[in-house]
Amino acid sequence: MLELVKQGAVVVDTRPAMEFAVAHVPGSIHIALSGQYASWTARIIGLDTRLIIAGEDAEHVRESQLRLARVGVENVTGWIKGGFELEYIPQITAQDFVELQEKEPGQIEVIDVREPAERSTGAIPDSVDIPIRELASRTGELDGGKLLVVHCKGGYRSSIASSVLRRAGFQNIANLIGGFDAWKTAGLPVT
Repeated sequence: MLELVKQGAVVVDTRPAMEFAVAHVPGSIHIALSGQYASWTARIIGLDTRLIIAGEDAEHVRESQLRLARVGVENVTGWIKGGFELEYIPQITAQDFVELQEKEPGQIEVIDVREPAERSTGAIPDSVDIPIRELASRTGELDGGKLLVVHCKGGYRSSIASSVLRRAGFQNIANLIGGFDAWKTAGLPVT
């Protein structure tokens, strides 16, 4: 597997977000099999990139391949199951996030990866607007010296975005559990 990665293959981890967050192959991109898996894989990674699928079992991997083929992604060169290295991405609740902001003012940057139409309905105050489709090309705008807290509407896309940031070399990141929906449900301020 390492040789394939050195040659440009990308590990796509298709397990649920919390499993990915706890332990995953360093440098892998998380796109859970739930949701619009194939569509997001094509948009984030591309149609021609060689892929290695990290899944729960052989059936999970077969389903991954089938769904990818339906959108024209057919360059799956291998798969791995289990044995993930202990790299993780912290998950943070809205309330814990607020408490952390109070303890460490000015040390956190909030990244909103929702689409502009979604953001027009409200946003977390002072969040940076970078739609997920633009994230990989706009990482230079982010302050790597701060904790980057990533969110979307409900948590699916922010898990993808967190893995994109980790792959780009950002170590100090966290995913906001439940996204903007959880923020609003907690009654926290919205701009």
